[in-house]
Amino acid sequence: MDFRLSGEQEMLRDSARRYLLAEQSFENRQQEAKDYRGNWEQLSELGWLALAVPEDLGGLGSGVEDLAILGEEMGRALSLDPFVGCGVLPTRIIDRIDRADKREQVLAQIAGNETRIAVALYEPGRRYDLSAAGMLAARTDDGAYRLHGTKILVSGGAGANQLIVSAQIRDRATEPGGPALFLVDAKLSGIACHAYQAIDDSSVADFTFDEVEVPADALLAVSGGALLEDAVDDAIVCLCAEALGGMEKAIEMTADYLKLRAQFGRPLAEFQVLQHTVAEMFIEASDARSMLYRALATLPASGAERRKAVSACKVKIMEAAKWVAGTAVHLHGGIGVTCEYPVGHYLRRVLVSERSFGDNAYHLERYLSEKNDKRYQ
Repeated sequence: MDFRLSGEQEMLRDSARRYLLAEQSFENRQQEAKDYRGNWEQLSELGWLALAVPEDLGGLGSGVEDLAILGEEMGRALSLDPFVGCGVLPTRIIDRIDRADKREQVLAQIAGNETRIAVALYEPGRRYDLSAAGMLAARTDDGAYRLHGTKILVSGGAGANQLIVSAQIRDRATEPGGPALFLVDAKLSGIACHAYQAIDDSSVADFTFDEVEVPADALLAVSGGALLEDAVDDAIVCLCAEALGGMEKAIEMTADYLKLRAQFGRPLAEFQVLQHTVAEMFIEASDARSMLYRALATLPASGAERRKAVSACKVKIMEAAKWVAGTAVHLHGGIGVTCEYPVGHYLRRVLVSERSFGDNAYHLERYLSEKNDKRYQ
């Protein structure tokens, strides 16, 4: 695979960087964190929400590579918009369902910004296991379903008007195939939403479903386990691209700061030990980019090879990003830990990202389980 950007991809990257620098500066971000409404309309006008939607449905038909380019720029800018949670993941799920009518309808709505969808997968006490949801979907006599349970840490949930929810259909709870997926109106009676901010100022929400009745047409997939795993892997790669963008921006800020800050009558950048530290930060970021490229190259594959590459990418990039961002804060000294200065926010962001879609321990275990799969023996 040739990882050099095409002319169109360079234009996408440059336009994204200009927009994010002008409209989502750190000063604007500080205000948004206090009264966050998001910039979803602007993202739609820029065509970013239509990137992964097929062209015949009003989208641009782009691949995960273009989504990763956008993710990288959003990571550099510390954007608060839940692009991965509400822009990437729902599209990748809907594009994989077998119901052609529903797929065409919802993807066209996403491309036209007629709907904003958040994905509610995780539950209290179940960590990152997506194979069996605790939420129950009881079938009624007229073919509808009643949803009962709790979903937590839903990225962008408070701003969404629809939710993709995983649940076990009660009369199929003992059968294989994984959880069913439902598309649910977020304003239905019986749904309680508790919105709050994570430590990186991003907006998340917990949802409680109390016997919420949804029509039979809300069922997207009866056995959505494999579908869900592949879509989440796509989202993980975009999240890793965000972390990479934040890493590289933190390095740039640190290098500039060391040139300006003086000690003993000399700029800090002249001290060899600090030069070596910045060089090590650059090496870590370069290694992380290589892991991102490897994961992107493996996404068209399926099965164990794909899962191994994505888990390895997640572990390597999040470990590198934590070290790079932490070192950047350390080299800035006291100003690095203040809320008014941006470098510390890169560390907060990666601490949240590392625990999204499975933490490092989970992905190490997944990597090793795939490595020991009989297909590799």
